[in-house]
Amino acid sequence: MKVIFVTKSGLEMSVTFSEGQTLFTVAENNHVPLGGACKGNGACGGCHVIVENLHDQLPKASEPEEDTLDRVRGVAAKSRLACQLVLSAALDGLLVRLV
Repeated sequence: MKVIFVTKSGLEMSVTFSEGQTLFTVAENNHVPLGGACKGNGACGGCHVIVENLHDQLPKASEPEEDTLDRVRGVAAKSRLACQLVLSAALDGLLVRLV
């Protein structure tokens, strides 16, 4: 299964993932330049991404994730924290834009 990251400079990086991994872990394992000072604990908002497709397949954001996003600049309706987004087979082909 694959996820496509679009970097801030517009470079597309297509990488594979396994079901149950977080988007943050997939990014780290594939050297995708994603922030995250809290190392995936959902506290800093540094791994904020914009999800470009498959919205109806995404798991619902938790209240703590929404609280963190409330403190992040540039948040949009399609914003998620990569560390909180657990990937499933239904998300094969997910396209996310780094913020």
